[in-house]
Amino acid sequence: MALVPLVAAGAGLRPLSTDRPDITESPYTVDAGHFQFETEIANWARDGSERGYSLGELNSKVGLDSANDLQLVLPFYAHVHDGGEGFGDMEVRLKHNFWGNDEGSTALAIMPFIKLPTANGGLGNGEYEGGIIVPFGFDGPCDWSFGVQGEADLAADDDGVYHVDFLTSATSSHPISENAGFFLELVSILGTDSSEDWEAYFNIGMTWAFAPMCQLDGGIRTGLTQASADLIPFVGASTKF
Repeated sequence: MALVPLVAAGAGLRPLSTDRPDITESPYTVDAGHFQFETEIANWARDGSERGYSLGELNSKVGLDSANDLQLVLPFYAHVHDGGEGFGDMEVRLKHNFWGNDEGSTALAIMPFIKLPTANGGLGNGEYEGGIIVPFGFDGPCDWSFGVQGEADLAADDDGVYHVDFLTSATSSHPISENAGFFLELVSILGTDSSEDWEAYFNIGMTWAFAPMCQLDGGIRTGLTQASADLIPFVGASTKF
């Protein structure tokens, strides 16, 4: 749930609110009949001696009505340490805002999603997966904004046996100028099949709204446990029209 830019929105639209660059999703949906595009332009991951990167993961959104938007996530290119590379697994997501889209100091949404096994080059497991995400956002004192998220994913292991993974996260953001801000975030990912696979991250980054509906971002995700990737710097961009 990125910091909502303080520059004025245009054409009567809600201010730009994005699901990136932090892991915690935004509880706000895209205005009815409008489009929003959020892309991770590039990231690079280091995990011990292993290296990998991805280019151009795009989340395309369209507002269906005042409380719902439909999203399609397209991971255009990734390269992992074992040589796998190419197009990744697509996701289809539907976000429903219960309250807070247009007024109030809190907002709540629910977002079910399904992962389609479209990956090539050894990037995916070839299985359909899915889950449900519940993000909650609220205003704090002194211009701080906060978000928390709970997520349950139905994931398949290497043998095709399904289990449930749980993701929880908390983020806070604060403006540093009229159109720029920073965020801090903690993320935990725990599977029910093995406690040794627990991943945790501390994420930090910045956003810069160079126009009312255009935003650049960048930051670093830092692993806190043995199962986590050590370091993932990233840059991204978002726009709505």
